[in-house]
Amino acid sequence: MEEQIHPVPMSMKGKMMVALMVLGLLSMWIFAIYAYLTLPQEVPAHFGFGGEPTRYGDKSTFLILPAAFSIGPAIFLLLAKYRFTLINRHPYLINLPAFFAHISKIPKGRRGLWVNRYFEVMLSLGVVLTFSLLVMEIGIFLGEIYGKLPAWLMPFSLTMPVWLILPFLFYLRKMNLELKEEIKHVSK
Repeated sequence: MEEQIHPVPMSMKGKMMVALMVLGLLSMWIFAIYAYLTLPQEVPAHFGFGGEPTRYGDKSTFLILPAAFSIGPAIFLLLAKYRFTLINRHPYLINLPAFFAHISKIPKGRRGLWVNRYFEVMLSLGVVLTFSLLVMEIGIFLGEIYGKLPAWLMPFSLTMPVWLILPFLFYLRKMNLELKEEIKHVSK
């Protein structure tokens, strides 16, 4: 893109998504600390595909979960914070072809609002991911308590990419159609 998109403050919806994601991250860490304080010293450290423990280890390994699970949500939060820097300086890092093909046809004053809308969708995805990872953490904790992972955890984990990404893609398509509709009204 040749001209810069001017930053626009995040909407209330976007701020709410950020707050929910931070709440989810805090919940992950608080739950992990609770688990660490309540679990016996030796716990299942690895489970097989059937949910049975295959290796035991120190309970401190449970603290690795929130560290690993925090990476994805942290990336979403950083993307939201630096959204205009990314769009203006490094647009190739944000691969939204429909957006970049049409944004220059939108009045300058509305471009920042559209950037925020696209990032709100990403933040929504981040919120669902964050709470899904929290649910997985709880499932692993239950597996450590009862010596076997809950039956729901494996299907939940394996299907997560599908039910996370498909609605996201459908919503992006809907937004692309709305963007084209706005362009039609502007060009009249």
